[in-house]
Amino acid sequence: MRASAGGAGARRGVVLWVAGVAVAAGLGVLFGWWAFAPPSVRTEAESPMTVAVTQMTVGRSVPLAVSAAWSVEPFGVGAASGTLTSLDVADGDEVAAGDVLYTVDLRPVVAATGTVPAFRDLAAGATGHDVRQVQQLLHETGFLTAEPTGRFGAATTAAVRAWQRSLGVTADGVVRAGDVVFTTALPARVLLGEDVTVGTRLVEGDVVFSTLVGDPEFVATVPAATALDAGAPITVTFDDEEVAAVVTGQRADQSGNTLFVLARADGTPVCAGRCDLVPFDQSAAVFPARQVVVPQVTGPGVPAAALWLDPLGNPYLVADDGTEIAVTVLGRGDGRVVLDGVDAGAVVRLVDTAGTADAAGTAGTASS
Repeated sequence: MRASAGGAGARRGVVLWVAGVAVAAGLGVLFGWWAFAPPSVRTEAESPMTVAVTQMTVGRSVPLAVSAAWSVEPFGVGAASGTLTSLDVADGDEVAAGDVLYTVDLRPVVAATGTVPAFRDLAAGATGHDVRQVQQLLHETGFLTAEPTGRFGAATTAAVRAWQRSLGVTADGVVRAGDVVFTTALPARVLLGEDVTVGTRLVEGDVVFSTLVGDPEFVATVPAATALDAGAPITVTFDDEEVAAVVTGQRADQSGNTLFVLARADGTPVCAGRCDLVPFDQSAAVFPARQVVVPQVTGPGVPAAALWLDPLGNPYLVADDGTEIAVTVLGRGDGRVVLDGVDAGAVVRLVDTAGTADAAGTAGTASS
């Protein structure tokens, strides 16, 4: 029994030794093949990515909203009390001396030039600057031939009666305080007051119309987080015309935005000659505009990812065959660059993710 057990143990030892030798031989073959196998060759899918040079236009503009606002001041205070029975001029109309503005209780109220508001009825024997203003009105409208004197005499009475007949009112020769509204300068463009309509009940001192003063002001609103160059022109599209405007002043609004006041380069308003097209409602008087940050350039171009820079920062392209092409950047924008020194149609390599030029053998980085 003892001899039989010893023989079995010897046989197991021989089997384990043979298995170990076989495993070691297998590993030796495997590592030997790995050590002496030829290096792998880059496949087609791993070859450098390329792009064709194409004709393109690059540049960058910042869009802006430009609003226009009219400056107004009271046309003049009226002295008539009663119901507004008609409006004889509309927003934007130009009013001259002698024009009927509106009627109160069917009696016409006329525009005239003067600095003293109407405050009393005027008749024969009255004197004063307000009399002179009425005489100036009668003179300008052809009812009084004599020069204004400030004294209400017989000639003025006759002129007032003729004027009253032209208006269709009783020709009694008395100019009532409510018959005239004096304003500082005529002719003038007018704007109807808010909430004033036919049927409105007027009292002495009410302002029915305002005068549009000068030209509308064009203002570009620049958000606080946006940086623009106040010295660069801003192009405003007005009535289908692209107007090159310059900044003539600036201020800040309550929200911290910057307001650029704009005009044409010669100082005339953006709406020069066509300001009657500017709406009186500022919410409707908004015009598209832009400031060019990077001027537009057209020429052969590539994505910025195809532009290489040498250690000195000089740009170049890498042709499909690995040749380096020195180029000059003419313009850039939206991730593209327009170049001089390469023709449209050429095929060039994109910068690889490792930042090396592979076959070109030159280190480089993509230009942003």
